[in-house]
Amino acid sequence: MKLLIVEDEKFIRQGIVEMLLEEGFDVEEAASVTEALACVNTGDFDAILCDNFLPDGEGFDVLKSIQGSDIALILMTSFGNRELASRAFEAGAYDYVAKPIRFDELLARLQRLQEKLLLRNKVSESEKVVQNQGELAVLGSSDKMKEVQNLIEMSSTSPVPVLLQGETGVGKGVVARLLHSLSNRKDKPFVRINCAAIPAELLESELFGHKKGAFSGADSDRKGLLATAAQGTLFMDELIELPLAMQSKLLHVLDEKCFRPVGGDKEVPFQARVIAASNVDFEQAVQDGKFREDLYFRLNVMKIYIPALRERGSDIIPLAHRLLAQICKEWSRDTPELSLNQSSWLEVQDWRGNVRELRNTLERALLLGQGGLLFSDMDEASTRNELPLMEACHDFEMQYIKRMIHHCDGDKAVAAQKLGVGLSTLYRKLDG
Repeated sequence: MKLLIVEDEKFIRQGIVEMLLEEGFDVEEAASVTEALACVNTGDFDAILCDNFLPDGEGFDVLKSIQGSDIALILMTSFGNRELASRAFEAGAYDYVAKPIRFDELLARLQRLQEKLLLRNKVSESEKVVQNQGELAVLGSSDKMKEVQNLIEMSSTSPVPVLLQGETGVGKGVVARLLHSLSNRKDKPFVRINCAAIPAELLESELFGHKKGAFSGADSDRKGLLATAAQGTLFMDELIELPLAMQSKLLHVLDEKCFRPVGGDKEVPFQARVIAASNVDFEQAVQDGKFREDLYFRLNVMKIYIPALRERGSDIIPLAHRLLAQICKEWSRDTPELSLNQSSWLEVQDWRGNVRELRNTLERALLLGQGGLLFSDMDEASTRNELPLMEACHDFEMQYIKRMIHHCDGDKAVAAQKLGVGLSTLYRKLDG
C-alpha cells in the first residue's frame, strides 16, 4: 500500500515515515498542502495520513482536492478534538488518529484500510469480468466455470436438448435460465417444473393438461406445462424422479413433437426446447433401472456438468459479494463489507450445499450482525479453548493448505508448486 505522510513537523514526520517503512509500506512525505497536492498529482497513492494544521492551509484542503478519487485520507487531530474528527467524517475522511500518535493504533488502522483495499480490488476485478463476459460472468471466472460458459455459448442458440448435472445447490436453475436468455427464444416463455415435487397421479395432467370431464374434478379445460412453454423453454428439474411410465410418454413427445391432453382426442404440437437437470448421475440411474436408456440417449445431445463450489475456490469471494449485494437489495439494506478474515473463512469451507448454502450463510450472518456480518461458526471457532503450540501450528498449516487448494480450483499439483512442497508431501500432510 502506497502512503503519503503530510506533516510540517520534520521530527514527527520522519519518525512516522521510518516506522511505516519498517512495516513494509511504500511511503512518501510532504510538509505542506502545496507539497501534498504536487505529490498527489504525480503519484498513485492509496492513502494520505495528513495533519490538519499546516503552514499553508488545513488537512481539509487536501481532503477537498482528492474528493471523487479512490484515495483514503486519515486526518491527524489534537487529542480529544472530537468536533474536528466529526467534521472530518462529514467531509469524507476515511478515519482520524489523535496526536501524539500511538504507532500501534495507527498501524492497526492502516492494516484495516489495507484489508478494505484488497477486498475492493477483488470486487473490482470481478466487476471487470462481469463487464467483459456479460450474463455468463455470474457463473464465475475459474477455469472450470469457463468451460461451463463455453458449453452454454455453444448450445444456447441450438434447439437441441441439454442435460445439466451437478450437486444440489450448484446453480442448475441459473444455467437453465442463461441458456434460455441467450437463445433466440428469450422472448418466449421459460417454464420450470420440479418433477420430484409433483405427486405421480397429478403429473400427467400438469404436463399435458386435460379436457373438461376427463376425470372427476375436471370442471374445465386446463392447459398443461408443455402447452404453456409454447415455443420457449421447458426446464425439467430432477427429471430422474419422473416415473418410468411418464418417461415413456415424454420420449413420445420428444420423438413425435406433439402430445395429447388427458381426455383429448387431438394431438397438440410441441415446439419448446427441453432442458433437463438432476443431482444424480444419469448414466448411473440408467444402470440402476431408474431412468429409461432410450430417453437418456434422446436427451443426451449436450451434457453440461456444473462443478461444486468447493471445486472452484477462486469463485467464492466474488460470488459472495454478488450474493450479498443481491440479498441487501431485496432486504432494502446497505451492503456491508467482508473483512479479510471473513473472506478467508468463507474460502476454506466445504460448502456441501454449494451456492445455496453460501447464500443461506450470508443471510444468517446479516441477521446476526444487525447491520454488519456475524459468522457464528467462525466466531465459535475463534473462541474455542487455546490449543497447545504444536496442535495450533498443525491447525494453521492445514487451513493454509486448504486455502491454497481452493485458490488453485482444487488442483493439488498446482497448489503444491505454489506452496513449495512436493505433491507427495502435500498428500501426506492432508492425510495426516
